[in-house]
Amino acid sequence: MGKPWYVGYFEGKSWLMNVAFTQDDIRKVIDAAKDLKYKFKAKVPTPYLVGKTLFMLFYNRSLRTRNSFEAGMFQLGGHAHFLSPQDVYTPTLPEDMIPYKTEAISDVARVLSRYGDAIAIRIYGDAAKWIIGRGHRVVEEFAKWSAIPVLNMEDDLYHPFQALADIMAVLEVIPNIKGKKFVVSYAYSGGLKPLAVPQSVAAIAAMFGAEVVIAHPPGFEFVDDIMNKIRELSDTYGGSVTVTHNMKEAFEGAAVVYPKAWSPKGFFPPYSSAVNKDGAKEYQNKFKDWIVTMELLEASGKPYYMHCGPADRGQEVTDEVLDKYEKSLYFNEAENRLHVQKAVMAMVMGSKYE
Repeated sequence: MGKPWYVGYFEGKSWLMNVAFTQDDIRKVIDAAKDLKYKFKAKVPTPYLVGKTLFMLFYNRSLRTRNSFEAGMFQLGGHAHFLSPQDVYTPTLPEDMIPYKTEAISDVARVLSRYGDAIAIRIYGDAAKWIIGRGHRVVEEFAKWSAIPVLNMEDDLYHPFQALADIMAVLEVIPNIKGKKFVVSYAYSGGLKPLAVPQSVAAIAAMFGAEVVIAHPPGFEFVDDIMNKIRELSDTYGGSVTVTHNMKEAFEGAAVVYPKAWSPKGFFPPYSSAVNKDGAKEYQNKFKDWIVTMELLEASGKPYYMHCGPADRGQEVTDEVLDKYEKSLYFNEAENRLHVQKAVMAMVMGSKYE
């Protein structure tokens, strides 16, 4: 039995952010993920990365990301090697080196390149010192020095694999979202969360021509460069982008709503002279009414509900929505993480010629 068309399709390429690819590229990933999802459910073997090794560096903990990557590599016939930065000399940017505690990313990337076939990194929040963009710099530094593909398992600006799983889940229930109202909304949390998911989801919705509505209280704006890219993608693919500070208004008539927490960037460098986590939490606490309830969804016309997980029950969303709402895609998104990641791994780590 030969390999499917997608194995090695993007051979040797890194996957740091979806906006570096085209809509056609993303559709190829979704098509591959559909095939892998079918084979997974039908218990058809998929030995497309036999003997391949993925090194996974988790500066931040994870349920969905770690387990979906690790299980995915096993199902493709390879091995996922978990690396906690605390268990090695922590791979670090040049300005943060500490003798005998850290190691230059430039060295780590080149060493791992000689041991295996791809490097995956997850870093944001405290691990990135709450300097917005620093986590992405770490991922980019790995990609700069690595001779093998680098996969972004979430940094402080982008979460590409979550967005791939999300768009797959949407297309499974709405095959064409061009012209459909797709809301990416803030929802309250007492915790501090990065901008990666809302920015990535808004971008991929724009890439598919949706009428993207971004809803948030004042102070929760996206990073300017990424917002400009979202608008550019919308223009390219025939959609629109609007911003509102009214959650209820945003939800009205929506096909899809994606409400989740992120933190106000003005309390963190480079948008602030110092990290002010207490100030950010205090400001967030003004918006506890930004919560998703059954009543809100029903009054809005019963849109599909989405969240990357883990959702903060009782803050971002009520238990009833997560457990009983018939148009929730919450667990579909989590399931699709496995399949889109297997797709990309097969595409970048596989070879057409082996």
